[in-house]
Amino acid sequence: MDLFNPESGLVIWMLVVFLLLMAILAKFAFPVISKAIGEREERINNAVKVAEKAEERLRQIDIERNKVLGEAHQQQSLMLEEVKQLKEKLVNEAREEARKEGERMRAEASAEIEAQKNQAMKDIRQEVARLSVEIAGKVLQENLSTDKSQMALVNKLIDAENISKS
Repeated sequence: MDLFNPESGLVIWMLVVFLLLMAILAKFAFPVISKAIGEREERINNAVKVAEKAEERLRQIDIERNKVLGEAHQQQSLMLEEVKQLKEKLVNEAREEARKEGERMRAEASAEIEAQKNQAMKDIRQEVARLSVEIAGKVLQENLSTDKSQMALVNKLIDAENISKS
């Protein structure tokens, strides 16, 4: 028996066993294998579809993220502009308030100065009147009856002088 030159009977029996084995495999094994391969192909296709959906969802999320970032940037710019305007408004209001306060203080100072000036003028008039009465009394060598009557006379003369100047 030569391994490379088999006998014809052996070849026929090998062929019969091979065909019988193929028939058994075709009847029982190939459908199961084919079914398993089909299921695996279906799982792979489903996994590819899920991966594609996930990739698409990631693209959508990236687009939404960019959109949200853009809106946030715009909102930040608007808020910064509002803060800048508010700052300018507050600075202008503070300046205006300081200007008004300065004007008010200037007006109060002017009024105070005018009041002090009027008081000083009144005091000077009274002193001039008193001195005039004393001088007149010495010049005439006579005294009016009382100091009150002297002051009344002087005030009357001053008022008459003020009325004539007006």
